[in-house]
Amino acid sequence: MGRNTYTSRQVMESLAQAMKSMENSMPDKDRSIFSDILIKGRIHASQMDLSRVSPETAFLLSVIMEIMRKLEDD
Repeated sequence: MGRNTYTSRQVMESLAQAMKSMENSMPDKDRSIFSDILIKGRIHASQMDLSRVSPETAFLLSVIMEIMRKLEDD
């Protein structure tokens, strides 16, 4: 029997790939920012395993946390 449950990393990569299709319609100056957002969304994938929130919510929370960290460091 095959594995039916995806790892948090697989879910995050799937979300990132789905969002990546948006990048094609963006101006060049926004593409690097968008790419950084996708990276920030992947950072906390391992903690997602411990939560009961949807992968999309976990992705957004990860991005928000990383932005807040950057703001505090500046």
